[in-house]
Parts: sequence; structure tokens; C-alpha cells
Amino acid sequence: MPVPRLTHLSELARETRRQLWLGAGCFALMLAAALIALHALSAQAALQRHVERGQQHAGVALTLQQQLWSYAAAPASREPSIGAEQLKRSVEEIRLDDVSIGALERRAFAAAVDHLSEARASAAAGQLDAATATRAALADASAALRQLQHVQTEALRRQQAQAAELANFARQVLIGAALLTVILGLLFGVLGWRNMRANRHALGQLDQLAHEDGLTGVLNRRALDERLPVEQARAIRSGAKLTVVMIDLDHFKRFNDKRGHGAGDELLRGAAQAWRRQLRPTDLLARYGGEEFTLVLPACDSAQALQLVERLRPLVPEMQTFSAGVATLELGESDEELLRRADQALMQAKRGGRNRSVVAGKEPQMALPLRVA
Repeated sequence: MPVPRLTHLSELARETRRQLWLGAGCFALMLAAALIALHALSAQAALQRHVERGQQHAGVALTLQQQLWSYAAAPASREPSIGAEQLKRSVEEIRLDDVSIGALERRAFAAAVDHLSEARASAAAGQLDAATATRAALADASAALRQLQHVQTEALRRQQAQAAELANFARQVLIGAALLTVILGLLFGVLGWRNMRANRHALGQLDQLAHEDGLTGVLNRRALDERLPVEQARAIRSGAKLTVVMIDLDHFKRFNDKRGHGAGDELLRGAAQAWRRQLRPTDLLARYGGEEFTLVLPACDSAQALQLVERLRPLVPEMQTFSAGVATLELGESDEELLRRADQALMQAKRGGRNRSVVAGKEPQMALPLRVA
């Protein structure tokens, strides 16, 4: 089984940086959209103020017109309630935010009021027909007043158009920013999903590397230390047998010295893979260290374990042999004690001449002639 290759960390780092940039872009767009929305609301409020201001000045213009007619209609022999100076001051007070009435229009209205005042004075002195003088002066004053109203209207229209244009632009930008944010959010979600998949795959590879022996492809010592207590608890709970077999290749150092370390690695790899194909799905095969392996056999007693071991002997490449120690879980025994008993049985098999299996607490069994590399 080939050793899985871990995804390069730079790829994960680049993927993470892309997500961070997209996230920052989404945040910046949302912030810009919020600012534009506030600006649009401000423009809308300004437009509303312009409308209210225009209504106010329309009322002022109407009042001014009424005052002008009242001044013109007053008898020449009696001083009117609204004087000429008050009419001029009323014109000076007309303003539309930062746009004021032009000096030309003010002078025209003031001249019309002066003309009307002179006509009233001439009529009062009997020098001019009152009705004729009043009509002429009133026509001039009305023309000046209409000019004032026109200036007001144009200024209001321009400001309303500017505010409406600004509000429309802000609305379009806000919609575009929202659409772009949605698109970037979708891209961010896709990249996040891809990154999650890559991370899960990398974590799976790391977990596999942490629990798998790199040379033989079987479980390593760490995985054995984690899985054996689980199998022990399951056996105690179910009342089934649990047997551990410690296997050590005979004269492996001599084989390495004679054939080389490459051949020794191939021997270990070939033996482990051949053995694993003979095991049940519930059985565990781990490399305990060096040329030593451990078998964990759930629902299996020592006699069945011995039969399995004998089936494994001819599968070792290069006609090499191994010694085995077998131990079955006893009542109240811990996993460390079980491994220690199996290891002691293995030592007994090696001291007894190797190429044999020994059950913990029993005499050596199935002694076979030793084949030396």
C-alpha cells in the first residue's frame, strides 16, 4: 500500500489567503454600500428640505405679492399699512438656502416700489391721475415680483434636480455594490467549501500518517496503543475471547547484513502485506518496532491464534522464519499486562530455538527446523 502524500501546506496557505482577501473585499464592499446608503439617505433628506424650503419661500412670495397689492390699492390720500421700505426689506430677506436673489432682480423690484411710491405721491398732490399712475407702477412691480419668483423657482428646481440625481446615483451604486457583494459572497462560500474539503483531506492524511507505519503500510505502535484498549473493553463487555500475538522475524539483523537494508525493508513490507491479506476485517496487524509485529485477534482463543500463525509462516518472503508469542486476555488483566505476557512468550520461543510459537503459560509448541538466511 503506497504511503499517502500530504497536501502541500503552501496550497492550503494560498487558499486561506484567497479567502481572507475575498472576505476583506466583501467587508469593504458592505462598508462602502452602507456609506453610500447613508449618503443617499442624506441626499433624500436634503431634497425633502429643499421642497419644504421652496414651499416656505412660495408662501413668502405670495405674502410679498399681497403686500404689494395692498400697498398699491391703498388710497393716495392715506398712508398704507405696508410701507415701501418694508416691501424692500421683505425682498432682501428672501433666500433659498445658499442661493440668494440676484442684485439685478432686487434693484428692479426696489425701483418698481419707488415708482409706485412716486405715483402715489403724484396722485396725492393732484399732479397725476391716481388710477393711471397706480396701474403703471403696479405693472412694473408685478413684473419685478414675477422675476423674483422665477429666480426662486429656478434655484429650487436646480437644487432639487441635483439632489434627485445624487440620490439616483447613490441608489444605482448601492444596488451594484449589493450585487457584487452577493457574487463575492458566493465565491467566498465556494472557496470556503473547497478549503474545508482540502482541510478534511489533509487531516485524514495526517491521521493516517500518525497511525500507519510508513514502511509496511500496517498500523504503527501509536495506533496499537489506541486500539488495543478499545478491543479489550469490547471483549470484556461481550464476554468474547481476545488474543494477542507477538511476532519477531528470526535473525533479521543477519539478513540485513547479508542482503542489505533495502532487502530487509522489502522483507518487512512483503511479510506485512502478505499477512494482512490473511486476516479478518476485525483483526489488527501493527508493526511494534523494528522486525517485531503484533496481532490483535478479537473473538479468537489461543488455539485458533496458533492455527492462524501457522498459516502465516509460509507467507514470509525469502523463506525467512519467525518466532511468535501468544497470550489470551484473562479476567481483570490490563492491556499492558496482556502485551507483556505475549512478549514473554515470544522471548521463550526465541530462547527455545526460534521458528516456533509459544502460548503464554504453556510449553513451546510446533517446533520447526530453523532456516537461516
